[in-house]
Amino acid sequence: MYVLLLVLYLLIVLVMVVVVLLQEPRSGGGLGIALGGGVENMIGVKTAPTFFTNLTVGLGAAFGLLALVLSLLSGAGTSGKTAVERAVGKGAITDILREIQMQTPTQPTTQPESPTTPALPTEGK
Repeated sequence: MYVLLLVLYLLIVLVMVVVVLLQEPRSGGGLGIALGGGVENMIGVKTAPTFFTNLTVGLGAAFGLLALVLSLLSGAGTSGKTAVERAVGKGAITDILREIQMQTPTQPTTQPESPTTPALPTEGK
């Protein structure tokens, strides 16, 4: 089900990109407003929503809803554990530590020589 929803999500994204690119710009719009267009261009004139406008709103709502559903489904299988916690549960970490311990050469256990403390000089008076 997750894969089916993901494919549907990608299709919605592609259709939404095409629909947005097919829309007509509003009253010169675009960079003309940002680069010195008048206030009347910035406010714009109210027009009746077209088919493409309604389709963009519908695709945007579907995009947001599917994004939420996919994010909830992607976290459902982890049961709140991190990758390290799952690896420890499988015993992978302890196996790796055992291998490292077996590969390290053992040091001979000899008693270190105790340093001799120098005698304090005595003053002869």
